[in-house]
Amino acid sequence: MAAIRIIRPRRPWSVSPATVLPTALLLRLFKRHWSYTVVLDHRAAGTIGVDQEKVFDVDPGEHVLHMRFVLLRRSKEMRVSLKEGEERVFLCGTSGLGWPTLREASPQDVAEIRGASVSEPPDSEPPDSEPPEPDHPVW
Repeated sequence: MAAIRIIRPRRPWSVSPATVLPTALLLRLFKRHWSYTVVLDHRAAGTIGVDQEKVFDVDPGEHVLHMRFVLLRRSKEMRVSLKEGEERVFLCGTSGLGWPTLREASPQDVAEIRGASVSEPPDSEPPDSEPPEPDHPVW
């Protein structure tokens, strides 16, 4: 089996020409946490809301993926090729006009969402470090 992991992090709302348009403003004021439908291989595979992470187990091979919101609004379609045991991570979001977005996540994106650093793995010591000296001399 292979897996497709989709993450929809909470993003701070910023003021720009795209986000202050009346349509976007009304969407944000009246219903801020609408879910998107995950469409995998031209079939609805589930929904994802803000601050959610979903994993879809799929067979290895070529797959088609996009996000849909209210029938007509949809992200660009992505073709994903997976090998046996491979997992690909994607970020789902919203454009300033309320359209769903979807892109493959970089290691930096995943680290930022998880709150870790990409350059330094957690719980690791530099390879050339020496053991700490005891507080008192050993006689």
